[in-house]
Amino acid sequence: MEILSSPKAYVFNLHTTSSSEARRLWREKIKEKWNYECAYCGSEDDLTIDHVVPRSKGGMDISENMVCCCYDCNQNKAHTPWEEWYLSQEFFSLNRYQKVQDNLTE
Repeated sequence: MEILSSPKAYVFNLHTTSSSEARRLWREKIKEKWNYECAYCGSEDDLTIDHVVPRSKGGMDISENMVCCCYDCNQNKAHTPWEEWYLSQEFFSLNRYQKVQDNLTE
């Protein structure tokens, strides 16, 4: 099953009948898309979901704005614009940068 655009899409398309299960499925599909690795540093530990463009900066709760992210990167990035933050990290990878960028434009 491909990743749908939002938790509401999972309920609407009857992949589930509860909003909490829809949210869980959506988050799991995002992690699966990123091979259960942090989109930024590649860690497989303490995985969360990150809004690439923070909601406080107008980012939306849609798949294209979400990446699998370890807890440390998520907390460290906080509300900083992702490119500004990521370019300053010692674990910066051009390949990972491009993958996050491509995700934003899907």
